[in-house]
Amino acid sequence: MFKAKLKAVYQDLTQSEKLVADYILDHIDEIRTITSHQLAVNTHIGQSTIIRFSQKLGYNSFRELLADLSAIPRQDLVREEIQVNESMNDTNRKIIAQYHDIIEVTFENNKEETIQQACEMLTSAKKIILFGIGSSNLFCEYLANQLVKMGLLCVTSQTPHTIYSLIDQSKKDTVLFLISESGETREVIKAASIAKEHDMPIIAMTRMSKNTLHSFADLILKTVSFETETRLNVTTMRCSQLYLIDALYLNIMKSNFNKFSKMIERAELLSDRKL
Repeated sequence: MFKAKLKAVYQDLTQSEKLVADYILDHIDEIRTITSHQLAVNTHIGQSTIIRFSQKLGYNSFRELLADLSAIPRQDLVREEIQVNESMNDTNRKIIAQYHDIIEVTFENNKEETIQQACEMLTSAKKIILFGIGSSNLFCEYLANQLVKMGLLCVTSQTPHTIYSLIDQSKKDTVLFLISESGETREVIKAASIAKEHDMPIIAMTRMSKNTLHSFADLILKTVSFETETRLNVTTMRCSQLYLIDALYLNIMKSNFNKFSKMIERAELLSDRKL
């Protein structure tokens, strides 16, 4: 998974760390047996940067990174972008590969305990407020619709001032669920700061790299996007968000299947009722 992990964090690496990444990709055959000290010498970068680079990719050590590299065929490490003149079939296969990698990295960076805790926070809350801006709000609405059918009280709005008032009027048994890919969206940060004033628990769905929203969140669901020369990275980011939302919904459903199944059936009956 080295290739996918590198794509996920490349845009957030320092210049020195990017030099390490590029050197590894350009010398993939020799890098499989190199030491962190020798890599530091070859790249004219401090050994501590090599270790920090490994950790940013999610490895505990440089040795663990090398072990992952050794398991990957050389041809699979080539960084492929969608090209204007390539065949439709080639483009479609690259999209499949991107989706596979993005979900795999999202899975690896969100531990089972994290998903479990998020599910418990949502099911134990008397009210759930969901908020995001733009396309993030669509995912809030999608999750809210699923949870409401299961009998959980959810409120969402694309109007920031409405959300601010809802948070201000709510009690501690309310959970705030925020989605922001950058973690720097002004309206989302403001909502988080108001919630903190009321000691309201916050679940944040945001990018892996540290950002302002991380500092407000009680629990972080880490989303992943790949930096590409095309706009495919926008799509992969949404794929990561959708995976996490479905993981929450389905695992909550499993936690009390009989109860939630009956609630969903009831919701469907109400929807089908004729006037």
